[in-house]
Amino acid sequence: MKDQNILDVVSASVRTTLGLRDNEPVRPDQLLFYDFAFTSMDMLDLMFRMEEHFKIMIPEETLYGLAKGDLAENEFANEGVLTTTGRERLMSLLHDSPREIFPERIHVKTFPRYCTVGAMVRLVEHQITIKEQVRCSS
Repeated sequence: MKDQNILDVVSASVRTTLGLRDNEPVRPDQLLFYDFAFTSMDMLDLMFRMEEHFKIMIPEETLYGLAKGDLAENEFANEGVLTTTGRERLMSLLHDSPREIFPERIHVKTFPRYCTVGAMVRLVEHQITIKEQVRCSS
């Protein structure tokens, strides 16, 4: 599936989730929580729409796992707050989010707050790849 097709679906889903008109722009660099004033319920709605459309699962801990990568748990977060290394890893994963929106202390439950539309596209792409790998190994 082409990146543009995924972007089109994510953009349309953002519009539907928020009740925006079809001609209202939704760009990859726009932040869901800052530019669109998403709420946690909006994020759940968007994730559900992505799962339904692409027939994938996006577990709650997906962003956490992608940012953590191969780091040991204590290197990434301590008592639910990212370490300096963890913060850098999250900022690298969400490279299209402005650095200034990331506070010094980031709680792991707040990751979606820093996501752009483009980050959602990458998340969907990742989950599609996982689904295809599982299907091919079966």
